[in-house]
Amino acid sequence: MSKFQRLPPIQYLVAFAAAAKLCSFKLAAEELNVTPSAVSQQIKNLESYVGLTLFSREQRVLALTTAGEAFYKVAERTLRQYERGFNEFSDKYLSPSIKISMIPYMANEVVIPHLQEFQQAYPHIDLVIETSAQLEDLHATDFDAAIRFGVPPWGDLKTELISSARSGLVASDEYIRRHPFHAQSIRSQDEWKGQTLIHSRRQVDDWQRYRQDIGFDFEPKQELYFDSYDGAIRAAEEGLGIAIAGFPLSQHKLKSGRLSLLFDRSTRLKESWYLVTKDNESKSEEYQCLLLWLQAIFSAH
Repeated sequence: MSKFQRLPPIQYLVAFAAAAKLCSFKLAAEELNVTPSAVSQQIKNLESYVGLTLFSREQRVLALTTAGEAFYKVAERTLRQYERGFNEFSDKYLSPSIKISMIPYMANEVVIPHLQEFQQAYPHIDLVIETSAQLEDLHATDFDAAIRFGVPPWGDLKTELISSARSGLVASDEYIRRHPFHAQSIRSQDEWKGQTLIHSRRQVDDWQRYRQDIGFDFEPKQELYFDSYDGAIRAAEEGLGIAIAGFPLSQHKLKSGRLSLLFDRSTRLKESWYLVTKDNESKSEEYQCLLLWLQAIFSAH
């Protein structure tokens, strides 16, 4: 415990830190939108609390004393910690916003087209969407939630099922006309020799898993690699080859006629789509609203 009976009021630290940083009461006053005399008086009150001279005022040049330099470090550290702590408090108890991470394709093709519906249904919730192809660490960021594809658990994060998932081979009608599967069979090596396969990610070979699932190996004519699902689906729409699409994520592409499902079959995946959230009791109601809305738009796809 300090030898002083009371700690200096925190507003004195604000004025002191500004004056110390700018070496001027006048400039500090402009930054804080107060008068120079108000800053000067707060500094005098602070020095009275501390019992030491914090500024040297010789020859009208404002400079920190040795004690002032040491106290400046204390003030800076205290103000940073206070600001950080209040921001965390505000995010947890005062902010009606939910900051959520998802892949760009989901944001652009599924969520944003329905965002106005969410705003109309829940006008009190500010939904902040950020896209990333990377798996965001919610604990290490200011994200409240994320939409993830996979198999939980993900640490101690809460997970709620949005939708199960299926996959199927898709291509444009133009590509299918140019490269038809005459035998309508997935087990004809000759049929696959003339095909181009589109990969949506380099770190995982989805086509190899497809070969294992059907119990049949084959060599295509060509393989195209993209670093995103968005790029792969776009390439398939442009007639460049066959892609492995996820449903219901890309169901609207079939409904619009942009893509067609090969062999009229899709496969249930072990992975599903989940809403992953931090533990935040004050936002549990908002999380539930978001979950119900996501479940509705996924089912509509």
